[in-house]
Amino acid sequence: MAASALFSERGYHNVSTEDIASSVGITAGALYRHFRSKQELLACTVAESFDQAGELLLSRGIDDLPALLHGLAETAGTRRDLGVLWNREIRHLPPEQHASLRGRLHDVVSRLSAALGHSVPGAGAADAELLAWCTLAVLTSPGYHRTEILPGRLIDLLATMSVAVSAAPLNSTAEPAADLPGRGGMAPASRREALLGAAARLFGAKGYQAVTMDEIAAAVQVHSASVYRHFDTKADLLAAVIDRGAEPLQLGLSQALFSADTSQEALDAAVDAYIAFAMIHHDLLAVLTCEVLSLPPARRHAVRSAQHDYVGQWFQLLQESRPELDDTEVRFRVHAALTIVNDVSRTVRLRCMPNVQERVRLAARRALYG
Repeated sequence: MAASALFSERGYHNVSTEDIASSVGITAGALYRHFRSKQELLACTVAESFDQAGELLLSRGIDDLPALLHGLAETAGTRRDLGVLWNREIRHLPPEQHASLRGRLHDVVSRLSAALGHSVPGAGAADAELLAWCTLAVLTSPGYHRTEILPGRLIDLLATMSVAVSAAPLNSTAEPAADLPGRGGMAPASRREALLGAAARLFGAKGYQAVTMDEIAAAVQVHSASVYRHFDTKADLLAAVIDRGAEPLQLGLSQALFSADTSQEALDAAVDAYIAFAMIHHDLLAVLTCEVLSLPPARRHAVRSAQHDYVGQWFQLLQESRPELDDTEVRFRVHAALTIVNDVSRTVRLRCMPNVQERVRLAARRALYG
């Protein structure tokens, strides 16, 4: 638990075995008597979290979906680090361990999908799978912010939002469109743009710390020296990728505000803009959500400030649309909606589902409004 909290808060590469040992009052040598490496400790931490969720899904029947979701909310409410471990930190494991643990995550999704398929009228297998991912996104969303809340209230709120999202009418029999977002496209003529795109893909897939400038150069079929003509350091390249992702999000939010007559219209438009961006620029979004911790401190603070301003506008719009909600619930609902979009966008199979943008929009609105 101490290791998972530190990995979640600081990022795997910013935590040492000495940090973990100190947090539980032992020496690093004593820690190595239990775990051979920091990677092994991370793998055990992630595996233990999957065991908790998997055992609960196996032990509960599928006939009482609200009770099942409340049980998952109890697990998630006491383990706010789950989402960050599952989606960000797992990338730092060796490929074999990563694949094995991703398989265990998919087992959790499959079990929840089966329960949803049994309980939600008209939900086919694909609908149930998408609902399962959206529901898990709600449950794991508290890991991406630090809003304080009493444990009992957090569990009840996660259960309420999960039940609402699991009932979203996502069923669709439409065929996948021929021009699904993010399936490729033309390469940019600009060398700098090509490098930004390659860096976003590699940082998003492997994590900033695991990617070298040589890899980025090879992805664009240039020599490493060519990269340094455009970016002095890898940190500068990361900052440019993050700026590239943040700019269209802010423009989309500005357009939503400009085009709306009410707060709810503006929030709905902001949701639509965020989804459209996420489904096409999922690599940029992955870097925005997972790699800010890798920036130098001063740059990290500036990016965090801009992100807080962006999300703060969503808070204000939801508060004005639902004045009966207090500030705490507003924050949790907004982060749940954002995490639904983030989690769906990072999975190729989900991005390629029929009418995915409309279906994710319905799920996100359920998280926001109930």
